[in-house]
Amino acid sequence: MADLPLGRLRRRAALLRPRETPDGTGGVVRAFEPAGHLWCSLDGVTAGSDEREHADRRDLAARFRAEMRWRGDVDGTCRFAIGGRSFAVLSAVDPDGRRRRLVCTLQEVTP
Repeated sequence: MADLPLGRLRRRAALLRPRETPDGTGGVVRAFEPAGHLWCSLDGVTAGSDEREHADRRDLAARFRAEMRWRGDVDGTCRFAIGGRSFAVLSAVDPDGRRRRLVCTLQEVTP
């Protein structure tokens, strides 16, 4: 796909950046703050899901693929908030190196 069709970018997402504050015992408390908004596509990806333990049973952590216009401020420390859901950025790749598109692999963060 040479250009990303504008009609494909139907999801409005908030880009969240981490902010760490000391907790007083040598650790940190991490909170995520809005750092802007963007439009993206969001598709579920079934392959490459990770297994994780949750209450003595195995769950599959589903992965998603988000595609957007290129921006250089998205990395693995960021999260996206889309429609009341939160997604951790696992990877952000410029597929052709021409700074036109950014493809991110996401994993939903459950509270």
